Amino acid sequence: MSLPTRDELRADLARFDEMQKKVVGGVLAVMFRSPDRVRDREWIVEQFTQVALLTGEFEAVEHAHEGVDVAQRWVREHIDVTLNACYALFLHVADDLSSRDETERTPSEAMLQALTYFG
Repeated sequence: MSLPTRDELRADLARFDEMQKKVVGGVLAVMFRSPDRVRDREWIVEQFTQVALLTGEFEAVEHAHEGVDVAQRWVREHIDVTLNACYALFLHVADDLSSRDETERTPSEAMLQALTYFG
């Protein structure tokens, strides 16, 4: 996969629904706190799933078993495109912050920079 340009990434993010945007924000927060783990596919998939579940979007489903099915289906349908956007955003933000003083390269500053990619 090639890294999308910043403009392509902004366009991709603009097409995301609110759930995907919430998940991108949550996954990025985890990635910025643990940058040494972002290449661990199993770990990042686990984080993605946990963040999706923590959004509360699946709580409205009446039956627990049905809610699990809905959540699993959502994860399967959205994981590739959403994680690709997370990785692209992570790399672009790292590049954006690379010229800043080390004290300005905190997870909080990274999140603020990431927000500039959302319309």
